[in-house]
Amino acid sequence: MTEKPAPSPLELGEDKNAGGASAPEDEINLLELLYVLVRYKTVIIVFTVLGLAGGYFAAKLKGPTYTAGALLAAKEADGARSNNLSSALGALGGLAGGLNMMGNPGLEKLELYLGSREFNAELIEKYGLLTDMFKFAPKRGTSKVYEQYYDTLNGKWLEGESFTLPTPLQMAGFLTSAYFKNEVDAKKATLTVSVRSRDSTFSLRVLSGCIEHLDYYIKRDVQNDAKNNVDYLESQLFTIADPLLREKIQGMIASEIEKAMVVSREAFKVIDKPFCQKGFREKRLYPAAGALGMFLTVSALVIFFHQIFGAGNTNPESKRWVDMIKKQMLKI
Repeated sequence: MTEKPAPSPLELGEDKNAGGASAPEDEINLLELLYVLVRYKTVIIVFTVLGLAGGYFAAKLKGPTYTAGALLAAKEADGARSNNLSSALGALGGLAGGLNMMGNPGLEKLELYLGSREFNAELIEKYGLLTDMFKFAPKRGTSKVYEQYYDTLNGKWLEGESFTLPTPLQMAGFLTSAYFKNEVDAKKATLTVSVRSRDSTFSLRVLSGCIEHLDYYIKRDVQNDAKNNVDYLESQLFTIADPLLREKIQGMIASEIEKAMVVSREAFKVIDKPFCQKGFREKRLYPAAGALGMFLTVSALVIFFHQIFGAGNTNPESKRWVDMIKKQMLKI
């Protein structure tokens, strides 16, 4: 009998690289890359230290920031007014009282006032914040405008064709976005207002002025609104003969007068007065980011140049691609 020849590994479906066979030449050898990094460790360490030093000097150039914070709570007169309105308006008043129990409209109003362009424009003009807003801005680019166009000797701006000083109304949005941060705690029904700048005195001055002007602004707004409502209701009262309807309107007038009286004493409560704290996270963050960024960049460049100009590729196909990359690198 003739013996059948033994099947080849390909016929059995076996991989020709299985067992002790070596890996394909065009695969990346991690040990080779590790050797390249160790070989050029001095270059990597030097540039990593430079990144660390660069991050430190960048942090020193930026400087620390000072955050002044205060804790506010809305003074609610809505509950008392709801009871009056409920008795005056019957079922409709009961619905209004039920809506007042939901959420905290006082805090929402405080946030609306603080984000109002008109409020912030009045704040800038009342306390003369425009110049210092440029000088102590958290972002360095804004302070460069101050250094370039403000005459410190004569205390005035060098306005001309290249620079025109914006109005307080135009800078109101910048004041809100660059300096202020508001956080609402719905459970405790409080509002934390903070001002962040590169000067502690400026942060405290802006926050103190903001709280003072906010109290005045709310009182003025609420009292004007109440006065207009009372004037309108009184004008309607003279034209109505129905005693029940007159009684309801008189109740609404009383609620408006009560609203004006309550807010005239205290528009909101200041739980924690303005307090300033120094923050310098950049002193730790910038050096670490600079060192890590430089380490990764130099390591990638070392591996890249090893693969392109070194002996990182021995496969003919890989060499062909390397030659093509070299040619393209020299072209513009």
